[in-house]
Amino acid sequence: MSDNGSLVSAQELRTVVGTFPSGITIVTTRSVDGHDVGMSVSSFASISMDPPMVMVSVGNQASALPHLGVGSAVGISVLAEGQAWIARHFSRKDIDRFQGVEQWRGTDGVVLVDGAAAWFTGHLTAALPGGDHTIFTVTVDSCGTTEDARPLVYKRGQAFDRVEYQI
Repeated sequence: MSDNGSLVSAQELRTVVGTFPSGITIVTTRSVDGHDVGMSVSSFASISMDPPMVMVSVGNQASALPHLGVGSAVGISVLAEGQAWIARHFSRKDIDRFQGVEQWRGTDGVVLVDGAAAWFTGHLTAALPGGDHTIFTVTVDSCGTTEDARPLVYKRGQAFDRVEYQI
């Protein structure tokens, strides 16, 4: 039994959930004083087509969390093959996460990663408690893809540039 009374430990859940591949995104916003803020996020999903909405889940210890409030403009870049270094770069602390990363500005001036497999801009519409994370819903204002890019895949704590798909 875990410290919180659950029959499942955090490590056991991390191991089992890690078998489900996901993408890796870079979530960006602007601080109140106008500085760019960003972080790597692997918990991202579509939640509604009408209205167009997605969600991201951010750890409550993330340094960028205080800059994410309902109404904030956000950019979400779904990283592509060859961009694993960007995921690692945006996970580091006490550095300029934007330095050396090719980027462009989307709606409301939020940073998007150049060459990402897909991108979204929008506004945070809700912040919901989710245990040791905060779940943010985002109303999508604009989105697009890089036609030939394949997404970077995250599985079992590692980023993979190439995954062979079998149907």
